[in-house]
Amino acid sequence: METIQNFTVQDAKAIVLVIHGSGEHIGRYKHLAEWLNNYKISMVGGDLPGLGRSKEKRGHIDDFNDYLEKVDEWLTDIKARYANLPIFLFGHSMGGLIVLRYLEEIKDKGTLKGAIITSPGISIGVDIPKWQLITAGLLKKIWPTFRLKSGIMPHQVSRSPEIVNQYDKDPLNYEKVSISWFYEFQKAIDEVWEKVDRINTLKLPMLFLQAGADQLVKPQAAREFVEKLNSDQVEYHHIPNLYHEIINEPEKEIYLQMISEWIIKKTN
Repeated sequence: METIQNFTVQDAKAIVLVIHGSGEHIGRYKHLAEWLNNYKISMVGGDLPGLGRSKEKRGHIDDFNDYLEKVDEWLTDIKARYANLPIFLFGHSMGGLIVLRYLEEIKDKGTLKGAIITSPGISIGVDIPKWQLITAGLLKKIWPTFRLKSGIMPHQVSRSPEIVNQYDKDPLNYEKVSISWFYEFQKAIDEVWEKVDRINTLKLPMLFLQAGADQLVKPQAAREFVEKLNSDQVEYHHIPNLYHEIINEPEKEIYLQMISEWIIKKTN
């Protein structure tokens, strides 16, 4: 089943490829698409492997690079269909980690005009004991598809009761992850820090938003990561009191507008 969704407008000034987070799906970003469309910005997004309506085993990946290959596939399609439009990447949570890892490995360095990152999964909000990581490494070889609860609780994503209720009842959200997914996610976190200098060589404009009261990732990690990037490359905002999903918080319109205006500015 094709899981890509297109939210395009006539006479668009830019196009954004959105990469969603763990356990969720692209349908949760329709309000972002509507906001961008009002600014004459088209949006495209799809369900990542193992999530949403994708055909792969739910909550599972064999290799984190499967995500990067999917992003590359989507970008190739966008370049073919919208050849004259500036292209931006948007990644939230695990999607933020995917985007950052993609930037570190990107082959066609002239593809993108900019990237927007919100509350990226470059850390985990709770410390993982070393024995758990070792156990995951062993189980990956024996039973890689065995799944456990991800630990993401609906009340952690937003301070909005409406969003929490929607998240909890959404049949396309998935609350489990496989041993292989857990191991590959941890490995990707290590790699994104090890290879951060590669992002500097791109000289790509980036808008980086981190929720200050995030319970799913460590807010301080975002600041530490940004400090490793060229200061003239990144616009960074640490936003006190907000929970993980910045564009689903009660103050979301402030940040939806910030994102839209930043994209328009970077197309000029």
